[in-house]
Order: sequence, then structure tokens, then C-alpha cells
Amino acid sequence: MKDFTNRTVMTTISTLVVICFIMFAYNSLFQYAVAGLVALLTAVAIWEYEQFAKAKGGQMILPALIAISALEVLSFFAASRSHFLTSSPPIIFFIGFLILFALHFRQKDGAVVDLAVSSFGLLYIAVPMGMVLGILYNSPIIHEDGRWWLAYLLIVTKITDIGAYFAGSLWGRRKLAPHISPGKTVEGALFGLVCAILASFAFHLLSDYSGALRFRLGIVEWLCLGLILGVTGQFGDLSESLLKRDANKKDSNALPGFGGVLDMIDSLLFNAPIIYFYLKYIKL
Repeated sequence: MKDFTNRTVMTTISTLVVICFIMFAYNSLFQYAVAGLVALLTAVAIWEYEQFAKAKGGQMILPALIAISALEVLSFFAASRSHFLTSSPPIIFFIGFLILFALHFRQKDGAVVDLAVSSFGLLYIAVPMGMVLGILYNSPIIHEDGRWWLAYLLIVTKITDIGAYFAGSLWGRRKLAPHISPGKTVEGALFGLVCAILASFAFHLLSDYSGALRFRLGIVEWLCLGLILGVTGQFGDLSESLLKRDANKKDSNALPGFGGVLDMIDSLLFNAPIIYFYLKYIKL
């Protein structure tokens, strides 16, 4: 109960902070604070990920990986600021990949493991976090507001986690993945999926009955996206649990009321690319 109270208080505070950042995200100066915050969270998540690798005997050049990851995130923000920088995310990723190789030219021992683990960290954490900024600032639907799409992503993802947690605690009987996450149940996962669909439907109603919003979510969209996000979000949660259990860790960090940054964003790491690519290539 004490842990639940701490998590509730910290979740409430963090939710208010996120709402504030989203509301003022289009301010000409405050947008840089938003980009900086996402880059900072990414850096902390990379450090937590490095602790997993270290627990399994992996060695990484952490300062370089953190710097490359932060630049990768900021490249998505830069791409939204200038037409000439639209290709910067893949370019930064490729240059960072070359740098990681170059840093091993004088010391070959452990290069295979280090490069594999470091490259996976970039793909698993930095790229999806950069896509969060891509959703917020670089929506290809110029008559729509990226803040609503980011709010949609966050709310549908997190309400899935909350619904699965409470339903699993109250009614859960059958274990979903007992070896990597003993607390998760099939009943909780199904209820979390229902919560995702209902939250998606609520955004559909919001967009349908408020013409003032620069945000449109059609009938097919809310159902398909709700289903997909409800499944992949929980898949992302289980995937991070897999990494933690393999490293013999309960949480990715020891932040009061949170656990770790990776614990907070694990579901978003799989859901952010879905919304990003949907807006960029499907929603016309």
C-alpha cells in the first residue's frame, strides 16, 4: 500500500508536468525545453539500459552512446524546424554507428558485444524517443495539431497499463508470462486492451464533436489504432521486463515512486513508432 501511495502521488505530479509541457510545447522558446527534456530522459534511459548490459558482462562506451542518443533525439526536433534537416535522423544514426565502430579501432576486445548492445540501445530507446518529438512537432497533416496526437499516444498507452494493473490485481488468475513478469495476467492484459479501445473511442468522440480541435480520428482509425496500441504497448512492457529479469533487476532505477525511466517509457518505445509512421505515411 505504501508503494502504491508513493506511485500514485508521483504519477499525479508527473502527469501534471507532462500536461504543462504539452500545453506550451508550441511556444517559441519553451519548445526547446521540451526537446531538452526528452533528450534528458533518453540519456537516463540509456544509462539504465547500460546497467542491464553490465550485469550480463557487457561493456559499452557509455559517454559516447549517451551523446549519440541525445543527438539522435534532437535530430527529430531539428528535422521539424527546417526543411533542409528532414533527413537528419537517419544521418545522425549512421554517423553515430560509424563513431561507435571507430572508438574500438584501438581496442578490439569485446567489440562484437559492445557494438551489438550499443546499436540495439540506439534502436530500442533513442529512435522511438526521437519519434515522440516527431509526432509532436512534425505531423505531416499540417491542419492538425501534433499535441493532440501526442496526448492520444500517451493516454491510450498509459491507460492500458493502468487497466491491466488493476484488473490483474483484482481478477487475475492465469499468468501471462510467469517467468519474466509474474504479476501480469491474461485477464489484466485483456482488460488493458479494452481500456485502450475505450480511450481511443473517447478521442474519436472528442474529435467528432469539437470542430475547434485540429485533430481528426475517424471510425476505422480509433478502432484499429486502439487495438494495435493496446497490444504493442503491453508487448513493450513485457519486453523491458525480459531485459530486467535477465539482468536480475526488479526496476531499471531507484527513482522514488517511479522505479526508473525505462519503467515509465517501456510501452511508449513500441507505440511511438506506430503513431509516427501512421502520421507520416498512412494518414493523408
